[in-house]
Formats: sequence, C-alpha cells, structure tokens
Amino acid sequence: MDKGKISVGRPRLLVDFAIVLRLRDVEYMGWSRMADAYRKITGQYISRDTVKRRYLEAKARGGIRAISRD
Repeated sequence: MDKGKISVGRPRLLVDFAIVLRLRDVEYMGWSRMADAYRKITGQYISRDTVKRRYLEAKARGGIRAISRD
C-alpha cells in the first residue's frame, strides 16, 4: 500500500470506465438510463449517482476512449 494513500471500495476497472464512457458519449444516454443499461450489462446494481461519479472519474483520467461500433 502506498504511504499516505487510503484506498476504499473496489478498484475501478477499465471496463467500468469504458462502459460508462460509451453509454454517455456514444449512446447519448442520461444518468438513469445509463444506470439501467449498466445493470443489464454487468448484472451489478449501480445508482445513477455512482454512474455519474464513474463517468466524471473516467473523463478526468483521460486517454480512455469509447470504441464506436462502426
């Protein structure tokens, strides 16, 4: 563990970030619809606030891009 850094919760996977980026930036979904779609994709419950937080974290990380279906 890094000195002075406390990690809480499960680690964020790049897949989590890719899913929320794709749903928001490619599919143009709102927060509630994103949460519903995320639940269907992963089988995990997620609130719309958590979806929004993960999206903002993914944007802040930069360099992760959603892949289009083209």
